[in-house]
Amino acid sequence: MKLSRISKPIFSALIGPLLLLILGVAIWQVLGSGPQWLLFKENLHLVFTETQLLPFLLLVLLMPVNWLLEAYKWKLVLQGIQSVSIWTAFRATLSGVSFSVLLPNRVGDYLGRVIYLPTEKRATAVAVTMVASMSQLIWTIFFGLLAIIYLHSLLVTEFFLPSSFYILAGGVLFLLLLILLLLFFRISIVVVKLSTLINHPRFTSWIKGPQHLTQVQLLQLLGLSFIRYIIFLFQYGAALAAFMILLNPLDWIAGISFTFLVLSVVPNFAVADLGVRGFVSVGILGFFTMNKAGILLAVSMVWLVNLMLPAAMGALLLIGVQKFWKHVS
Repeated sequence: MKLSRISKPIFSALIGPLLLLILGVAIWQVLGSGPQWLLFKENLHLVFTETQLLPFLLLVLLMPVNWLLEAYKWKLVLQGIQSVSIWTAFRATLSGVSFSVLLPNRVGDYLGRVIYLPTEKRATAVAVTMVASMSQLIWTIFFGLLAIIYLHSLLVTEFFLPSSFYILAGGVLFLLLLILLLLFFRISIVVVKLSTLINHPRFTSWIKGPQHLTQVQLLQLLGLSFIRYIIFLFQYGAALAAFMILLNPLDWIAGISFTFLVLSVVPNFAVADLGVRGFVSVGILGFFTMNKAGILLAVSMVWLVNLMLPAAMGALLLIGVQKFWKHVS
């Protein structure tokens, strides 16, 4: 159905504020109705003491660095498809977060980003964005596998599953990691094979984007994704320190890496994955400290700073987007 000339600017003006409103309600439903809100009210003052303020500031300051790196990754994979500035890539990345927190498994990330591109380039942009996401998943599985190895004896003892279960899980993850690396570094060959196998004009047009990615660009993607992963770990470490949880670095790194791995395989909505984050983090890190409330607060703080704040910023940035609605029909 074709939108009228009056309808288009109305939709264009309302999408950002409407998304922001939905996001605010969803956050309150998740945070305000759970134990986190009472914990925040009772313990938030701890963050602003002289000794705890520095870790909190580190958590907040690393957030834009994290998303700027993700924006640069997107700008990198778009080379050869559509030239975009780092500012446009940054805006698109944050808008992608806005959509992704409200849609399952962050599929909205692709929708939010491609709004900033011409209509004819969007399908191809989705394909290369998937390659960028693959580079991040590779590190999630790699560090998750190391976490399972490090936590093996603890997992066997505390979760009452046989050692063979974790050995099998580790073997599956290792095999998956090898397959992903093979596909990642042979993506141009894979694309050509798929285009030949599924000889359909629309599919060929959609999947052709990754063909232009060179080995150097793929290595750059992996490098940027590695830096992002380390930033994620630093942010969680800073949040734990802000709530006075000082653990052996290997313990909390393994615990958080295991949490990332679980989040990557469990279907969920990002706006509601705080429950999963809290459950897994408390379940693992709770074996190293009695301060389970502090763990839950730290995880909630990272969730707010790293996901909900960028999502709100992305929704506001959508207010200025006009190109998308010019092509709606």
